[in-house]
Amino acid sequence: MARNLPAAIGAGVVLAALFIVATMWRPVAVVALVTIVLAIAGFEYFGKVTEKGYRPAVAPGLAACVAAPLVAYWVGDGGLPLVIAFAFIAGAIGFIGAPGVESGPLPNMAVTTMGVVWIGLLGSYAALMVRWSNTLGDHIGTDTLFVVVLGVVANDIGALLVGSSFGKSPLRRWISPGKTVEGLIGGTLLTLLVLFIVGLTGRSDTWSTGHLLLLGVLIAVFAPLGDLTESMFKRNLDVKDFGALVSGHGGVLDRFDAFLFVLPVTYYVTLVIEPWT
Repeated sequence: MARNLPAAIGAGVVLAALFIVATMWRPVAVVALVTIVLAIAGFEYFGKVTEKGYRPAVAPGLAACVAAPLVAYWVGDGGLPLVIAFAFIAGAIGFIGAPGVESGPLPNMAVTTMGVVWIGLLGSYAALMVRWSNTLGDHIGTDTLFVVVLGVVANDIGALLVGSSFGKSPLRRWISPGKTVEGLIGGTLLTLLVLFIVGLTGRSDTWSTGHLLLLGVLIAVFAPLGDLTESMFKRNLDVKDFGALVSGHGGVLDRFDAFLFVLPVTYYVTLVIEPWT
């Protein structure tokens, strides 16, 4: 099924409005939105792998996807290993209680842990960024996440527009023939342009133009990698989308895959360059 552009645009506008309202209200509202997104993404992931014959430890996996951003926000990154460890232990206990090895403890624990790390852990870096608004300054966390979202959305739009119009050279044909070198270039250029305009107009209280361009380069590299990774998993499972939130649009995980690679990279690079200083 082809991507339903009106549905994609409509869903994007709704999500953008919710995100903007949350950032204008208070950091905890942004964390709540992030948690809801990760919970739905986790539900989609565990539902789809179950549909394809795996038997993951769904309850510990989903609990970890929900707990990770909450722990990240209130405790910090030091609490995240505990979330992963407890999810792993809970899943292992469940398989120990199974009647036999036919339950497939090794592959199913691997599938469970992948969901926890891919969605729960990587997604929780959004909450770690928002936490900066409480520890470093009123707007630093929400401002940083806002420019990340702006950059990733610009990357997706640029890749879609240029790739659909001029794309001829697939990045990895076996993963997704529709993702092209031309689309990658288009996404990169629009990302840099949008973040340059943000810096030029002084729309960010935290990020200078130079730092925004550096962020743009990071997004241009890691957003497509996140997108390709999800497409690779879908190809392996032989599915079109992980969810069906909107017909022809896919689910939450399909729309937020690029963020899962961008968020942790941005978090640690930001700690190094400290754009607020």
